[in-house]
Amino acid sequence: MKKTTQSETNTIPALQKPISKKLKAAFLLSASLIISYPYSSVVQADTQQSQQVQVFNIASGDLSRVLRQFASKAKITLSFDPALVSGKQSRGLKGQYSIEAGLQQLLEGQSLQVITIDGESYRIENRSSSNEVELPKVSVSGDYIDETGLGPVSGYVAKRSITAAKADIPLIETPQAVNVVTADEIEIHNAESLNQVLQYTPGVVPMGADNTTSDGMIIRGFNVTGSSPIYLNGSKLPRNTFSGVSEPYAMERIEVLKGPASVLYGNAAPGGIVNMVSKLPETETKRELKVQAGSFDRRQLAGDFTGALTDDGSLSYRFTGLYRDSDTMTDHVPDDRKFGQFSLRWQPSEDTSLTLLANYQHNETVFVYGLPSQGTVEHNINGHIDRDLFVGEPDFNKFDTRNQTLGYLFSHHINDALTFRQNVIYYNAETDYNDIYIGSLDSSQRLLSRGAYIRHDENRTFTIDNQFEAKWDWGNTEHTTLVGMDYEKNQFERIQYSGNVAALDIYNPVYGSTVLMSNSPARSTAESSKKLGLYAQEHLKIADKWVIMLGGRYDNFKSDTDNKLTGTSSNNDDHAYTGRAGLVYLFDNGFASYVSYSESFEPVLGQGASGVSFKPTEGQQYEAGLRFQPEGAPYSVSASVYKLTQKNVSTTDLVNPKFLVQEGEVESKGFELEAKASLNQWNFTAAYAYIDNEVTKSNNGSEGNRTNNVPRNMASFWTDYQFVNVLKGLGAGAGIRYIGETYNIANTVEAPGYTVVDAVVNYSLSPEWKLALNINNLFDKRYATCSYACFYGVERSATLTASYNW
Repeated sequence: MKKTTQSETNTIPALQKPISKKLKAAFLLSASLIISYPYSSVVQADTQQSQQVQVFNIASGDLSRVLRQFASKAKITLSFDPALVSGKQSRGLKGQYSIEAGLQQLLEGQSLQVITIDGESYRIENRSSSNEVELPKVSVSGDYIDETGLGPVSGYVAKRSITAAKADIPLIETPQAVNVVTADEIEIHNAESLNQVLQYTPGVVPMGADNTTSDGMIIRGFNVTGSSPIYLNGSKLPRNTFSGVSEPYAMERIEVLKGPASVLYGNAAPGGIVNMVSKLPETETKRELKVQAGSFDRRQLAGDFTGALTDDGSLSYRFTGLYRDSDTMTDHVPDDRKFGQFSLRWQPSEDTSLTLLANYQHNETVFVYGLPSQGTVEHNINGHIDRDLFVGEPDFNKFDTRNQTLGYLFSHHINDALTFRQNVIYYNAETDYNDIYIGSLDSSQRLLSRGAYIRHDENRTFTIDNQFEAKWDWGNTEHTTLVGMDYEKNQFERIQYSGNVAALDIYNPVYGSTVLMSNSPARSTAESSKKLGLYAQEHLKIADKWVIMLGGRYDNFKSDTDNKLTGTSSNNDDHAYTGRAGLVYLFDNGFASYVSYSESFEPVLGQGASGVSFKPTEGQQYEAGLRFQPEGAPYSVSASVYKLTQKNVSTTDLVNPKFLVQEGEVESKGFELEAKASLNQWNFTAAYAYIDNEVTKSNNGSEGNRTNNVPRNMASFWTDYQFVNVLKGLGAGAGIRYIGETYNIANTVEAPGYTVVDAVVNYSLSPEWKLALNINNLFDKRYATCSYACFYGVERSATLTASYNW
């Protein structure tokens, strides 16, 4: 092809530089492909449009991907046979180009030509082709998104993730279960908490109904609440359980890695981890405002703004904010929030990127301590306890949290094979917490004994993760080698006072009782810990069929706890080795089968009667699975079976009852199934989980007990549809969630299983305006779960949202 000069095209030439080998074209179809960009007004086909100059900033890479990005940006219809571009690379496009000149530049060096059909339709053929053949068309709806592990997903079906491997690899090549909830799903459900985001995810069970003070949850039968299970953009967010909660509106996607994850992330509960991917800057300008009103006097204003700050797109920003003034189902419990998140990305070249992130969150609410089992899930002679009952004192209770997060994501391609990444997070939080806890009911089953405490927490953490990633080929093998070092420093201080308050008649509550607090603290502690981890991982792909993943890690961790009341201190200095091995086989028809083994550890503070510090708990998982996700298909199905065991679990020392011994063991065996699809205007998700969980070893007679709040069966289904013909602009969706019976901590109280239905109706008034009505618990099902106390599920609630996008 003749090289087009700048004077002939009135363009700025694209950067000329070598590119690294990429994965083969990722959207191969047996038929031809058409890429359509939807927009509100009809563009007249004329020669003027083809000659209009636009600014493009498309990275080099697979030619099929680059062409799709160009078509989306240029708002044209582009058709071609995928076989023509299969395996071909493009240098990308950066600068000002007309449509025809841009296409010619993208095809430079290829034996391909551009055929202009009209001002908005083009076709790519071999240069030797002379037949004008109309290509069969396969429609891809919506704006095309070239998915990355740290970027947005179009629809409900994610194909890539950074969570399982700390590398941007396809999910189908991952030998461990990963569930991804996209921003589109978060929006359609109007999810207000992490628990709501994951309520249609198999094997994930929320801890109680309190979503305002903690992100507590159970994964695969293990409580992950107090074990730093939350990660942000692949880096640990080591906050205390009550130091803050997550804001889903600020997230692009939320991912759950099932099973032990210590090989890459250090200390973690055996059930798994949750990685939240922030909404990050984009060069395309997008602006959104949302106004909400709903049940419990809810009023909320939210906004999301992103775009380029420079003409070449090297500097871009994103701001996401939210203000909420709301009550909750429980009397005298507010859910007020102020949240702001700002990020700034500097990308001076394709090889270097630095993204600065900062957010601030202020929550004003009250901790919902729970209710007695008699009157919630068990019989009470006085009848059911009201779901809105508040067991505290309105002028006393509060839960006021302020937290800030600062950090950055840095990436630099040293050469075509080697990349260095460094991720940093600093987290600071303060919590003022006044609470009234409950005791037992008297013989009348009306009067509930109560106690009180005041607590102030300060939480400061710092994490840094350094990674070197090498992509290299040898023969018919493709390698992604990762080595890294991460460091974590935590400081946590707590001072707590105890108090007394009169009993409460739960069937005729009268508030105003005096809360008498002690003058001296009941507890004053300062805890500090340091953790250093070294890890290595190899992702090996052989002949495009076999994938082998091997990883190993060494951790050293130290902790000190100072008791400021007694002047005593204790410390722990230990280490752990963990590993993971997995094997995947990729079939030609889109199926992939895998087997894997993985390990985890969690430090345990304290000492036994002999004065010897406790050993870390150890998690081990064997897993086998099957995925189905054909290339380019907008749907996926995954199934997995697993056996997960936690050892060194603490139980009571029968010889010295004031101490503990590590003689316990808990085991979960299960099966999980998930299906997702985004087919034009129709989306759906379906999930099922079977969890056979029990204590397998104990010295106190608890063998056979189930972990509290763990159902044996759970299932869910959600579907939504957007009408395009007679009822154009109207959309509707509904979902059903089933959780089987569960038990409290002592396994003495059974909470019956329940089924809840959710629904949504939305209507697009114009391309900019949209209304949505979400109704949770449509049929107002009364249900509860129990742990140390019992918690009602949220009654029927509705939220009306008006969105404006421009």
